[in-house]
Amino acid sequence: TTTTTTTTSTMMFGFINSFNNFFFAPLQQQEVDFMYICQWFLFLSFFFVFASGLMDKFLDAKAIAKANGGSFLGAFQMTCFIPLAYVSYYGINTWFFEKFQASRTAEERLFGPVSENVRKIGEVQIAFQAWDLAISLFNSELNSLELLLHHAMTGLLCYWMLSLPYMSFYGIYFMGVCEISSLPLAVVDFMRFFPDYKEKYPLVNVINSVLFGLLFVWFRIIKWIQFSAGAWRDSLHVLKMKKLPVPRSVVVGVLVLNVFFTVLQVFWCGLLLKETKKMFIGGGEEDEKSEDDDKKKK
Repeated sequence: TTTTTTTTSTMMFGFINSFNNFFFAPLQQQEVDFMYICQWFLFLSFFFVFASGLMDKFLDAKAIAKANGGSFLGAFQMTCFIPLAYVSYYGINTWFFEKFQASRTAEERLFGPVSENVRKIGEVQIAFQAWDLAISLFNSELNSLELLLHHAMTGLLCYWMLSLPYMSFYGIYFMGVCEISSLPLAVVDFMRFFPDYKEKYPLVNVINSVLFGLLFVWFRIIKWIQFSAGAWRDSLHVLKMKKLPVPRSVVVGVLVLNVFFTVLQVFWCGLLLKETKKMFIGGGEEDEKSEDDDKKKK
């Protein structure tokens, strides 16, 4: 599995480079540390294998047998938690505690230099999205088209953020701060994949579900839309300039992708509201059973 995921990662890096160079022809590029990215990719791959073995050894065999996909999805969530915690830490630390939001012009927000923390977030995100895309191909729970596109496009945006550089100010929020909501989600998904542990530790599941919902709505809906609007205002402003330090196609491409990601957030929020209704109001399973009964009658 490690060899296959490494090959897929290499193909993804090549695709991003080819796509970027062919369609967007950047005027100048900053160096991206692909060696560091590959090290993170390999670390995630080996940790996934380690986590799978750890679960087989220490988790209840019956719980694993009942799980969706055995230990695969559990090990996946354990592995995801590491890079998500990493980028969240640097995102929140930079955004809230290093006066990163000081008054700036549109040009500074979009074309400003890449700080060390932004570089850490961008490079780890590229490695994580490449690994996530590669490993997701092996499980039907993870390989929906929107998720695969999400991984590929996130990697591309991080590459532009570091190499051009472009949008490092907004990148620290979208690629770092927002991921804080994914940490409790990893716990919720783990419980979902292992229903025995969900029943055994219901309070843990409820606390993380509520925490995820609150963080998601605040960071990925309310503040997401606010900063997306700011990115659009800045982008439309610089598009009026006669000469840009990055290709115009990149500026337009980022706006298009922002629409894609915003639609995804709203769609996921709709799913979140449905799950919240099932958790606190109930009736979800009964509705599904009634629908199945109606189908059988027809």
